[in-house]
Amino acid sequence: MTTDSPRPPDPCAGAATLVDVLRHQERAQGDRRWLTLYAQDRVAATLTFAELGGAAAAWAAHLADVGVAPGDRVLLVLATERSFYEAYWGILLAGGVPVPAYPPVRLGRLEEYLASLAGLARSAGCGVLVTSEVLRPLVRPVGERLAGGLAVVVPGDVAPGAAAPDRPVAPGDLGLLQYTSGSTGTQKGVMLTHRNLLANLRASGAGAALGPGDVAVSWLPLYHDMGLIGLMLGTWYWGIPLIATSPVDFLRRPVRWLRLIAEHRATVSAGPNFAYSLVARKARDADLAGLDLSSWRLALCGAEPIHPVTIEAFGARLGAFGFRPEAFFPAYGLAEATLGVTFSRLGRPPRIEHVDAGRLEAEGVATRVPPGPGARAVVSCGRPLPTVEVSVVDEGGAPLGEGRRGQVVVRGPSVMAGYYQNPEATAAALAGGGLHTGDLGFLLDGELFLSGRQKDLIIKAGRNYFAEDLEAAAAAIEGVRPGGLAAFAAENAARGTEEVILVAEVAEGAQREGLEDRLRLQVAEATGCRPDRVVLVSPRTLPKTSSGKIQRFQARAWFLDGSLGSRGGDRHTAGLTTYLAAWIKDKLAGWRG
Repeated sequence: MTTDSPRPPDPCAGAATLVDVLRHQERAQGDRRWLTLYAQDRVAATLTFAELGGAAAAWAAHLADVGVAPGDRVLLVLATERSFYEAYWGILLAGGVPVPAYPPVRLGRLEEYLASLAGLARSAGCGVLVTSEVLRPLVRPVGERLAGGLAVVVPGDVAPGAAAPDRPVAPGDLGLLQYTSGSTGTQKGVMLTHRNLLANLRASGAGAALGPGDVAVSWLPLYHDMGLIGLMLGTWYWGIPLIATSPVDFLRRPVRWLRLIAEHRATVSAGPNFAYSLVARKARDADLAGLDLSSWRLALCGAEPIHPVTIEAFGARLGAFGFRPEAFFPAYGLAEATLGVTFSRLGRPPRIEHVDAGRLEAEGVATRVPPGPGARAVVSCGRPLPTVEVSVVDEGGAPLGEGRRGQVVVRGPSVMAGYYQNPEATAAALAGGGLHTGDLGFLLDGELFLSGRQKDLIIKAGRNYFAEDLEAAAAAIEGVRPGGLAAFAAENAARGTEEVILVAEVAEGAQREGLEDRLRLQVAEATGCRPDRVVLVSPRTLPKTSSGKIQRFQARAWFLDGSLGSRGGDRHTAGLTTYLAAWIKDKLAGWRG
């Protein structure tokens, strides 16, 4: 489908809430299969539109019986399983607000997990926890840490066939309380109304030209906005079949993602940069034999910085199997804007520009230059979605012209209502009526290019550097574990100055000898910033959010208190499943383009 093709009609144009969407699709195409859920290589569950609607009604009835009233927040701790889809919609039918949280992933750090989950439940004011029989004994102690306790509901408690209570739901009511990943600080509850969610589902669907002929594949976690809003809610809204599997299954065998796309002739799928990189690096010829990816028209990529080398490597590896360069689809989004903000242009290969790295860092000016030494390759994240307005502003909030780097500000009906019970953070984020994202970027020909995070700014010798840039440069060195890098500034009290610290997880089996020097030299040559200290640590040492983003502020705290080196991996405490779940937390990136 090209940009000149007519847009498919909006199937839920008259819906004012997600409940309206649920009921419309249940009536309009009840007998049609919506979900096909795989566990490893076998179908574990299927759901038609009508079956999900009926199951959601039963969940709503039970939740009402245990005391869930309109506006109540319900903590949702489930893996990728049938009950998640049913329970989410059931919470909405009961008038409640779903609060998804990731399941426990490391038995050796269960106490840390329980403390974090209790803090989230306390922040959201949850009185009910929905989980599975398997997870119930692990998460039950959370209720003991809350003053009002926590009622626990599992799928076996829900009686099938029960009718949903008649609960009014308005467009301004919360349809999701999405907690941010906490990569730069304390988690905050992003309040997304039904109106916010519908606005973004419509804009994203229009930007992707979703229509009746599409089929989607997803392995993304359901507790995170890309998997939940983009794939789960998005496919339901647009009436598109969803083929799903778990992040564990993807990471155990990445080619499963591609095989599901080929087997189901899927047209749409999504993932962060690391997923495309992983497939390009790890897929063997034997794994790819017989694949036909020619149906895949939209391979959406976001969630973390998008690297030109990933685009090139993925296209080169999969081109022989029908994958087309124009299918690769960079995008930008964040939870505070519901999800999508900018999309690339359909039918066009990704746009990559080369800019003068020195001028960009020293002056904040993006000047096009030929590829070569001193040039930085940057990927376009496209233009704003319909109804979305994007600007780049300076420190005083004044708009900047094209090619000038500043903070990205977003306006439109998808922008959050605010942070839950956090007026100070809300006022700062929504100052002047726009969402101040904290992301830095610039516009060229109306397209957005990202170039770092405001809070990850490192100043050395009067020059500004961004942690992402230093980490990206270091990632090119063999022996460093993918995704296992953190750069930050830390005070050296003895010298009375700040030092640039680079922490690197050493890949299993890699030689440490000479690695520090190679890292220091590579970062200095690529960015002009020579780290004062390079710290080598074991795999799975660096702290990460539930979505896999490095928590640089926490890594810095551990470095300063001397505990960083003692926080290595703990997979001996769990079996294979728990280890793979830990790997998910290490690998998955949060959803920033």
